[in-house]
Amino acid sequence: MAQILLYAVGSAFFPALLAGVSVILTRERPAALLLAFYIGGMVVSIGVGLALLQIAGSDANFGSSSGNSDPFFEIGAAILAFALAWLTGSKAGRAKIDDWRGKRKSRKEAKQIKKHGEVQEAKDPWAVRVLDRGSVVLALVAGMILNLPGPFYLFALADITEADYSTVEAIILVVVFNLIMFMLAEVPLIGYLINPEKTQDRVERFSGWLERNGLRIISLFAVLWGLSSLGKGLKDLLG
Repeated sequence: MAQILLYAVGSAFFPALLAGVSVILTRERPAALLLAFYIGGMVVSIGVGLALLQIAGSDANFGSSSGNSDPFFEIGAAILAFALAWLTGSKAGRAKIDDWRGKRKSRKEAKQIKKHGEVQEAKDPWAVRVLDRGSVVLALVAGMILNLPGPFYLFALADITEADYSTVEAIILVVVFNLIMFMLAEVPLIGYLINPEKTQDRVERFSGWLERNGLRIISLFAVLWGLSSLGKGLKDLLG
């Protein structure tokens, strides 16, 4: 269960969800937009998660009783996690990310020059353009689209399926997972309800901090994920 909760924390900082919340918090009427985004995301995320468990399960239980995963898959996941931690947490790794971004930008500009004869002004991602309109309905739709199950959520669902949880326990785990995953939306929503003015100031400061420390947060999570997966893989391999 600890690894499932760890996946939930990682999902809270997943780029699509993080980007959606970050954009909304800088727009007018952030509380209304954030609530719509949150409702759309929660409904789809929980609904799809339960549907996937139902498809993978059988009879009264969502999961099987084996309780064991492929140890080599877990060890492989740990290696990938440690590689991600190095890329996002070390100077050399971040330099490689910056180099990749620079090369990607150069290739994109070269294609634009070849097609249009000059570099075109870069467009914002579609989610940013949609949320920029300030429509509650569009924010609801964006929440539904951006919050389809990501990789960490799928890993968590796989763990739930492999364990011997009852139907009620599996449903509770999915709901708790999503409550943790959407905490970056839930905390501002509660703050806007209690004290809108102070919340807006805190949100602006938090957004700046998150922008400066986002890669470090991902690195820390990747290390924890790697240690958890490595421990589980070795336990299944030796047990």
